[in-house]
Amino acid sequence: MIRTQSLLKVVDNSGAKLVKCIKVKKKRGKSYAGIGDTVLVAVQSLRPRYGRRVKLKMNKSEVHHGVVVQTRRVYRNKSGSSQSFGSNSVALITPQLKPLGTRISAVLPSRLRGLKWAKLAAMAKKII
Repeated sequence: MIRTQSLLKVVDNSGAKLVKCIKVKKKRGKSYAGIGDTVLVAVQSLRPRYGRRVKLKMNKSEVHHGVVVQTRRVYRNKSGSSQSFGSNSVALITPQLKPLGTRISAVLPSRLRGLKWAKLAAMAKKII
């Protein structure tokens, strides 16, 4: 479960490395986010860029939208199997719900495909 002030890893190649959750969006009274929920995040640290020609899509302390793709909380499927990840992670998106990065360097849950995030699932290196 992701609450405000939670630190999250960024799993795409948009340029950010670590972000902080500012607000959980569209949860109707709930103050936490799970897998597939949209959050508003602030960039805390950036990935190092190599060479002058590499142009970053963001700067430090900018505010962006993101989708929670991994949580440390155990999630149980209807079939009885459980699933959890090693860290809380997010993929950055635009306000029009399109991904900022072009690749996702993490394993994503198959639940994202059914939660209108099929584009993110297609960019991932593996889906479980």
